[in-house]
Amino acid sequence: MKTQKFIHLNTVKSLLMSSLIALFYSCSPQEEMLLNEQTNAEASLPLSSTLSDAFNSSNFYSSPSGNLPKLTFNGSTSASLNTFIKNASNDGGAVITIPKATYKWNDILLQSNVHLEIEAGTIIQPESNSTRRIFNLGGNSSNNSRIENVSIEGVGGRFTVDISDPAFTNNNLVAFRVGRVDNFKLFSFDIEDRRSSVASICLVYVGNTNETRPWATNGVIQGITQYNAHTGYGLVQCYSAENILFKNIICHGGVTLRLETDDKVMKEEIKFGAKEAGVDQIFASNVRCTNGISPLMFSPHFMKNGSVTVDRVVANGCAFAVRVEQGFVELFDVDYQFSTANNTERDKFKAFIESQFNLSNGQSATSGNPYKRNNGTQWAVRLSAAAINAPRNAYVSNQLGNLMAGEFATSYVSDITANYRNNGAKIKQAHLGYIPCSEWSRLLNPTTSLGMFNGFEYHGPSVALSVDNTNGTSNNGNYIIQLSGQQFSGFPSGHIQNIKNNTGKLCNNNVNSITTYVAEF
Repeated sequence: MKTQKFIHLNTVKSLLMSSLIALFYSCSPQEEMLLNEQTNAEASLPLSSTLSDAFNSSNFYSSPSGNLPKLTFNGSTSASLNTFIKNASNDGGAVITIPKATYKWNDILLQSNVHLEIEAGTIIQPESNSTRRIFNLGGNSSNNSRIENVSIEGVGGRFTVDISDPAFTNNNLVAFRVGRVDNFKLFSFDIEDRRSSVASICLVYVGNTNETRPWATNGVIQGITQYNAHTGYGLVQCYSAENILFKNIICHGGVTLRLETDDKVMKEEIKFGAKEAGVDQIFASNVRCTNGISPLMFSPHFMKNGSVTVDRVVANGCAFAVRVEQGFVELFDVDYQFSTANNTERDKFKAFIESQFNLSNGQSATSGNPYKRNNGTQWAVRLSAAAINAPRNAYVSNQLGNLMAGEFATSYVSDITANYRNNGAKIKQAHLGYIPCSEWSRLLNPTTSLGMFNGFEYHGPSVALSVDNTNGTSNNGNYIIQLSGQQFSGFPSGHIQNIKNNTGKLCNNNVNSITTYVAEF
């Protein structure tokens, strides 16, 4: 399905080329000031008018007509708001004002043609410790139909979604679940987190429906800042979506825009080709990260994804500005036969997976060692290209079906800035070797003080502008992300600007030499 809102990718390519030339010759001191971490989320560097058009909100979202009635919600509970929304939708829709107050909500179900305008200064918290989502835009399979024409916006300033209660630390909580919805907008608010698990805004594949493409299309997510995000998650994760604009989004910690198309339900429903999933026609402008992993991440897992176009990425004290992961398929210890308590069990699981394949010439079925998934409770391991392309027995086929290593269509990221800081970046163990040995004294290991297993993350200096684990081809999980307009700012001598899949490590120090400490939430 392609909609008339889509901008043809070839048009975007030509716009990017002409506009990047203009940008190169038009930098000013005022623009450089905008790279400061205090930059407001709504700030925007001047682009040429043609490239600006590619990121125009009207290409992705149609605002409601002025004829919709305006109503004011005078209740307080989730039940009363859901009833108010349902009645308004049944009457043809409305713009509903939410007066400034502190609310405790759970699973607020938007309905077609209903727009929530939330007054500045409003605070929205989870209703109880059992709350797992606060706002739900078509995210349920039980709904009889998709919803359309909805929005949640701050008016007169920003409102706050406060999910910082320690009860949600390392526990699943989604602030905005975005699923079977057409024409939507999320705008102008902050999210106060305390390392909750799952990204705060999830564009999901909705399982167990009669739709072939049960996910969001035509939307804008703009002017949003998240604080204290979990290293393994962040502000936004896109599992499946089409024709979406992300604009002026910031995350402190984690990943700001995670294009990681990995979901168990989605995997199960698409593995034999019965349904479609993944992301396509994704546009983003002004994506920023402070003290996290990166503002932007590509990781297709098993999905064949479409195009992504991004302009203006800024990393302040993050490990990277852009992270690109190779597509892959992985096998899980689905029966939990092997304990995750020690490496002996890890090696047994690896041997078990190797035994599922009959490869010639001593080829390995696995790529690297197994790793822990599901918060450290289950082993998984990636398959080698030889195993991915080999015949599959029942154990393998039951998990993978016909899935192959995922990819993105050739995509473009322009105007990228990585600002170095000597501490605060969140670093995965696999990337430690790209930090010069002279800077290893700056590394810290929080061990289990943040509620995760020892080795989940490390804290320290910025690593590089980009890391790309693909090999420059377009097969076996490889794909091309073209980077242009790079600013590599403040990095000490010895750092590598762009890490490739064949880049040698800078330091082979033992990870156990890193200083341990008790990290603060």
